[in-house]
Amino acid sequence: MSDILVSIVVLYVVVDPVGNIPLFTAITAKFDSTKRRRVLILSVIVAASVLVLFAAVGISFLSYFGVEMADFMVASGLILTTFSLYYLMRPYEQSETSGEIESVAVVPLAVPFLAGPASISYVLVISKQLGLVYTLLVIVVVAILTLLTLLASGFLIRVLGIIGIRVIEKIMLILSAAIGISLIRKGIDSWVKELFS
Repeated sequence: MSDILVSIVVLYVVVDPVGNIPLFTAITAKFDSTKRRRVLILSVIVAASVLVLFAAVGISFLSYFGVEMADFMVASGLILTTFSLYYLMRPYEQSETSGEIESVAVVPLAVPFLAGPASISYVLVISKQLGLVYTLLVIVVVAILTLLTLLASGFLIRVLGIIGIRVIEKIMLILSAAIGISLIRKGIDSWVKELFS
């Protein structure tokens, strides 16, 4: 049970809905409240579907190419750390995208901002560790938490302000980078144990 709770927290941190609030707000600024809610719901559904797909077939796909779990943990850790550091260091940009609801919800909101390389990589890792059923449970819970967070974005911005949101985003990115380094360490430990076994 503790592994599931930890996985939920980690995946929520990696998906980072709080850090994505300013982006979602900017992209949906020209929509009315009904359309904005529809965009948020659709983007979370699409992102969750992408993660479910990778959880279901990702490990088998990797096995076909002879990629072991330790290899993927190191690769996932590198991706997660790199993306976290990139978004941690990059300057903020204002987006004025206001395309059709479906296209905006899918790209860029669902993919890559919610279901990006880092979250996909972590889902593959926990699907190997916890099994498909528990991984699907983790994805569903995180999807619900993400949707609730994004739907409450207006309230959070009023309470925390943009600066407060940015501070939380930076903290979550630092945690995400640390999680990436942890995955690299665990992968290397597996390599060493296999080498000397």
